Amino acid sequence: MSFWHKFIHPVTAHFRRRRGAFLLSKFPDIATWKICDLGGSRHFWEKVAVGVPPANITIYNISESETQTTSGEVQNTPAVIIYDGRTIPANDLEFDLLLCNSVLEHVDPRDRGRLAGEAVRVAKRIFVQTPAYSFPVEPHFIMPFVHWLPRQLGYWVIHLSPWRLLARPKHETIHQYWWGTQLLTEKELKALFPTAVIEYESFFGFVKSYYVVITRSDTQVPA
Repeated sequence: MSFWHKFIHPVTAHFRRRRGAFLLSKFPDIATWKICDLGGSRHFWEKVAVGVPPANITIYNISESETQTTSGEVQNTPAVIIYDGRTIPANDLEFDLLLCNSVLEHVDPRDRGRLAGEAVRVAKRIFVQTPAYSFPVEPHFIMPFVHWLPRQLGYWVIHLSPWRLLARPKHETIHQYWWGTQLLTEKELKALFPTAVIEYESFFGFVKSYYVVITRSDTQVPA
């Protein structure tokens, strides 16, 4: 395990446990539901601890490498379907809940509207978490204010970030990760999910992440 992963795994585990507690409070029957994890991973379910059986979860991702478990063991873990990142290969309202954790900021802004529509199409309830643009520390690079800089300048600044120094990624990885990550404002998120309730995950008094919540009544699905 790299120095970066030794540093970041306890941090992500802490926030995922908090999100798990939120999910249980908002959706107390989640353990009995059929779940779509959009853009997720098997190791997310190891950390979030909400009691959903792996057989109830289907992960849709654009890459198999992004879905691995911490241990590498894939038996008795959620199924993974590789898809094109645009159209979810599932029937209308097939799932009781669609969960999308720390994914939307990695979707091309031109494709976000379509993917948001797909999320609402395939699930009766929605939970989307995405880091807040307003939070002063960019969470992917663990560097303050870099996401507020002009994009080209920010690209050069992240070469001094903890992520760059500890993970030691290749140049092409740095380029792809920076240009493929763009945090959303609350206004942008509301435009994507106009019927949603937006809730907040806070850290030291700042809004760290946005939670998009759409329930059965919001989607007007008959009880």
